[in-house]
Amino acid sequence: MCNIVFSAIITWAFMAVACNKESAANPPTAAMPGAPAAPTAPVGTENAAAAAAPAAGDKQYRIEAAQVRLKVGAAAAARMVIKPGPGLHFNAEYPAKFTVAAAAFAKAAKEKLTSKDGDVKVDGETGVVTVPLQGLAAGAGALVITGSFSVCNDEQCYILRDEKLTLQVTVQ
Repeated sequence: MCNIVFSAIITWAFMAVACNKESAANPPTAAMPGAPAAPTAPVGTENAAAAAAPAAGDKQYRIEAAQVRLKVGAAAAARMVIKPGPGLHFNAEYPAKFTVAAAAFAKAAKEKLTSKDGDVKVDGETGVVTVPLQGLAAGAGALVITGSFSVCNDEQCYILRDEKLTLQVTVQ
């Protein structure tokens, strides 16, 4: 009996190799007899994950912040809003943190801003970062803010680390 099964397997393998005119790059899609079927997604869900996830190169958020104007020696608070992309929300449970690099014309009164300390708050679907600024000398430009935060949909979260953000500041 074993010889018959072995013979059948050898014959089948020989026929498969001899009759297969497909290239290795395009293997046949039919499963071998007796092999378990490949898992399939439920009907109608083929593109659900692709639709939920942003396309490669797309940002999962955008930043909104008005230009800040202040006088030399004065203090002001800038409000930077992180607006998640469609279908996403700012993750209140992730320990968001932002570091503000000083410039010759302005600096943050507090270099590290965190959700733990109350500098980062959630307002509906968005995250709001309050940046306390101090004018040092007349000048204008962008303060670079490096942020680590997360945005989510109902099925997954995106952890964004070392995101380079800018805040336009003018000191007179």
